[in-house]
Amino acid sequence: MDVDDARAAALFVQQWAGTFVGIGTGAVARFGMKTPVELQETPCGCLLKFRPVGTPPAKKFDELEEGGLEFLAEAPEGERPRLRVRRAAYSAKAVVKANSERALLEQFQRDWAEARQVNRLPWAVF
Repeated sequence: MDVDDARAAALFVQQWAGTFVGIGTGAVARFGMKTPVELQETPCGCLLKFRPVGTPPAKKFDELEEGGLEFLAEAPEGERPRLRVRRAAYSAKAVVKANSERALLEQFQRDWAEARQVNRLPWAVF
């Protein structure tokens, strides 16, 4: 989707993920997801990786290959700033976690729309 300011959109995504997904090993999203996820902030947003129940606690974030979503706020040269979400961290053998992806995206879209509507953001995103 198009955004007015890629940096502000990245900050929103990071705050949203930290608030609703949580930070730490195996944090479970608060909006009905059963699959635990882990969060890592990136310069242009964040990367959420699934950590299925039973994954050894010693398995580090970089070793998780059961899928996830990456939120990218970017301002390509000569184009309007945008926010994209793409699948990430799926190994060749991993099963796509469509229900978990859908739950994350639907919650993000609701929260994004609400933030736009009430303009509760500490930054001028819109």
